[in-house]
Amino acid sequence: MLKIKKIEFIKVHYDESLTQNFFSVANITFSNYKTISGALLYWQKNTSDAPFTKDGDYKFFYDMAKVQFFASVKFPKDSKLTRDQRQELAYILLEERGAIGSYSFVTNRSKRPFPIKQSFQNIKFPEYFSLQDFNSIELFQQFQNQDEALYAHLAHYDRAFVVAYMHWCQNVITEHHSKLLNYLDYLPFSYICYANPFLSEQFLIDFIEQVDFDALQYNKPVLARLTASFKAHLVSTLQLQQKALNDEFKDQLEEFIESNVFFVLHDVIYLPEVDEIPEMELLFFEYDCGTDKWPGGEHLVKGIPSLYCQQYDRYGDHKLTNSEMDKKIAQYSALQLQLFSASAHLHWLSRYQSQLDWHAICQYNENLTEDFLTAHLDNIDFQALGYNIYCFIDEAFLSQHMDKFNHQQPVPLIICHLTEPFYLMHKNKIKVDLETLYKYMDCIDYDEFERLESYF
Repeated sequence: MLKIKKIEFIKVHYDESLTQNFFSVANITFSNYKTISGALLYWQKNTSDAPFTKDGDYKFFYDMAKVQFFASVKFPKDSKLTRDQRQELAYILLEERGAIGSYSFVTNRSKRPFPIKQSFQNIKFPEYFSLQDFNSIELFQQFQNQDEALYAHLAHYDRAFVVAYMHWCQNVITEHHSKLLNYLDYLPFSYICYANPFLSEQFLIDFIEQVDFDALQYNKPVLARLTASFKAHLVSTLQLQQKALNDEFKDQLEEFIESNVFFVLHDVIYLPEVDEIPEMELLFFEYDCGTDKWPGGEHLVKGIPSLYCQQYDRYGDHKLTNSEMDKKIAQYSALQLQLFSASAHLHWLSRYQSQLDWHAICQYNENLTEDFLTAHLDNIDFQALGYNIYCFIDEAFLSQHMDKFNHQQPVPLIICHLTEPFYLMHKNKIKVDLETLYKYMDCIDYDEFERLESYF
C-alpha cells in the first residue's frame, strides 16, 4: 500500500481556451513513494456513458442524473502508477477537493452572468418609488405579455423607468437568493416566492413574515424540496387567508404534504450531495496518519478543505457556523423556531435542544436517528414521533418503547417499519388494517409487504 502523507492543492484556475478546464493542481506527498507534483484536476462536458475517460481517468459527475459534466485528474507522465492506481488516486483527490459541483462555477460558460449591480445602478429610481406598488405577480405577467394595462396601472411612474426596473427584476429574480440579499428593498418578495427556483426552506424561514404563500404555492421546484412541516404550514396559512389552493394539489392535500416525491420532477439539482458521491474501496492507497490531523479528516490537506467541510450545500446555500446560527436562533420567533425544529440537522437540534419545539422535531424531522433519540429521551414526544414517517428508526428502539406510543389508533411510524417478525411480536398492540397497510406500502419493503398482506 502507498501511504499518503500530505495532499496540497496549490492552485485554482479556469482556462476557457482549453477543452479541459483545470480547476486545481495537486501535489501528493507519500511516506513510501516519491512525491507526485502537478496532478491536474479538470472538468469537461461528458460525451460517453463510460465511467472512465479514454485514457482511463476516473470520472466524477457534476449531475448524477444527467452525467452532463464530469471532473477527472491527469497525472504527470513520469508518474509510474498503474491504471488502477491512477483511478483510485484520482478518486481520493476529487473527493478531497470536493464534488465538482461544490466549486460553484458556471457550467455553461457561453452564458454571461447578468450584471446585477451595474444594471441596478443604471436605473433611475424616482423619489416616490414604493416597492409595494410592484409587489404583484399579475404585474409581472402583464410585463411578460406586453400588456398595456400594466402602464395604466402604474400611470404615476415614467414608462421608461417601469420597463428598466421590471426588466432588471425579471433577470435578477432567478439568481441564487444569496445574490439577492443586498436588493431585497427593491425586489418584490411575492415575485421571489413565485419565480425563484433556488429558494431553500431555511431562507423562507428566515423571511417568514415576508413570504407570499399564495405565490409560493405555484413554485414547483421549491415545493418539491419543502418538508412536510413547511407544506402543512403553507396549506393552513392559505386556508386561513381564504386563498384558493393550487389546482394541482387542492384535492390531494394529504399526499401533497406527506409525499417526498410530489412535484419531484421539478426539483433543481444545484450541487451534488455528499451521499451522491460513489464510494470506492481503497486497494492501493492509505493515509499515513501522523501528528498532522485536522477536524473532520484523517490527514493534512492544505489550501482547500475536504468535501465534508465544503461551505455550500447542493443548492448553493451557505452552511452556517455555530456563531452565525446562534444569532439567528436568538432572533427567531416562536413560528420560526417551530419550522426550524422540523427541518434542522441533528447538530442544531442538539445545540439548541432547550429552545426548539420537540413536538415539531418528533413529528416531522426526517434526520432523527435511534442514537439521537436515545440520547434525548427526556425530550421525546412519543405521540408526535408516531406520526413521523420520514426517519428510519431501528426495530429494537421501537420494541423497547412500544408502550409509549398511542395505540388507540394506527401509528404511522410503526407501520412504516413493519416486518413480519416485528408484527407477530407486537400484533396485540399494533393497530393496523389492510387499508392502512396499503396507505404506507411505499415505505415498506416489497417482500415484507407481501408477507404482511397475508395476515389481513
